[in-house]
Amino acid sequence: MNKITALMATNWTKFTHACSEIQQFQQRIWIVSIQQNLQSQSSLLNDTFVVSEDSFDTPMQWMEKRGYQAAMIQAVDKMQRSQTLNIELAHSQHSLIRVK
Repeated sequence: MNKITALMATNWTKFTHACSEIQQFQQRIWIVSIQQNLQSQSSLLNDTFVVSEDSFDTPMQWMEKRGYQAAMIQAVDKMQRSQTLNIELAHSQHSLIRVK
């Protein structure tokens, strides 16, 4: 009986840890402003998005789809609340603010 109890406790711990990890990544929100043409400072050429991991299937899915490199994704993943980060891609600059 003790082996069954220990096994159940171990499995429960693994389950709660997995649920916690899922909740943590789905709680992050960024505001991302994308300036398409780096030569122009016009705000008319900017697109701004609210990116919430609530709608992601995997962590950093939005960033991966936009072509962020592994080092860029790592930097975004480490962002703290209220921190800003600028990322330059081929023909655009992404300015990120982590709000949650």
